[in-house]
Amino acid sequence: MAGKKLKPSSPLVSSSFRKKVSSSYYLRSNFVSAWIIRLFFLAFFVALLYLFIYEALFYYKKPQSVLLGRFLNDKIQFEIRFKNIRLPYSFRFLYEKPCPKPTKLLILVMTRRNAFIQRNSIRKTWASDALNDTVIRFLIGDAPKSDARNQKARDEQIKLELEFKKFGDLIFLNGITDNYQNLHLKWHAALEWQQNFCKNAEFLMKTDDDTIVHLPRLDRWIEHKFRPALKQNEATYFGWIISGVKPIRDKGHRWFVPKSAYPYEWYPAYMQGATYLASAQAISAVMRHVHEVNGFNMDDIVFTGILAKLANVTLFDSGAHFRVGNALHANEKCVDGIPEAVALYGADSLAQFEEIYDKLDAIECAKSKA
Repeated sequence: MAGKKLKPSSPLVSSSFRKKVSSSYYLRSNFVSAWIIRLFFLAFFVALLYLFIYEALFYYKKPQSVLLGRFLNDKIQFEIRFKNIRLPYSFRFLYEKPCPKPTKLLILVMTRRNAFIQRNSIRKTWASDALNDTVIRFLIGDAPKSDARNQKARDEQIKLELEFKKFGDLIFLNGITDNYQNLHLKWHAALEWQQNFCKNAEFLMKTDDDTIVHLPRLDRWIEHKFRPALKQNEATYFGWIISGVKPIRDKGHRWFVPKSAYPYEWYPAYMQGATYLASAQAISAVMRHVHEVNGFNMDDIVFTGILAKLANVTLFDSGAHFRVGNALHANEKCVDGIPEAVALYGADSLAQFEEIYDKLDAIECAKSKA
């Protein structure tokens, strides 16, 4: 049998030898398995580390317009909590950290679902001059349930989804129907979003989708006038103050408010709702008292009037800056070389947005007499 190799299972091989060989195979097998397991866990750890480093170095440095598909879904439930209204809802928006860096100004735009022209006009005109520490978001509610089988409504939703992914600046309010009667619900949700996802914003501006704002000029007025005013009261609203208004009790009127919602004869003073500015402290203050008041569809009266009064929020008269309508004076007033006019409203096409914004931007301060 010279030169012939014997197998461990051969009867010519002793049992002790077979045991040694089997033990050797077993140990070698365990050794290899252990290393395979170690390599698997090492690869898993390296993959996790890579993802973490990639996220930190690249994800938040990309322009937001190209970050597609990253959004908080409707798993986190919120609730409208007026004294007379309880309504669950959720948010859907891109980016886990919509305000990842120090934010001086958050602008929340109340917009209708079908206002595609207005939103794009805002992006192409005054929003394009936003400073780096400014965040702009558009608030959109649900389509009416009655539109579920409406082809036009379905096409509108498809357009909204494309807009959502392309620009990343929409906030969907799931559970709140988008209509005029629900403006107070939309604004409640808007402030809740700010409190939870952009609380580091120093100032919040409320605008409508027909508004034109000169953002560089607004920034100068924040530093020149509005921030110094906070020394008197950190919780302050800035805007065009309206006073001496009675509730409308005519059920056929769009601004009808029943006595069950507001029983008093007069509304408190409040801010004209097209555009106004609020300090972060003002928002926190009014949100602490929301559950104590009845909600109704006059959102400016509810939040800048009734709640502001209850929360001891100051109304700072800034009508010279936040105008009613889109007209300018022949000789616009300036202070320290800064034109007073900051915001106008009343545009519904790109041409009108461009015309009004150019007019606002072109203001020249009248020369003072020697």
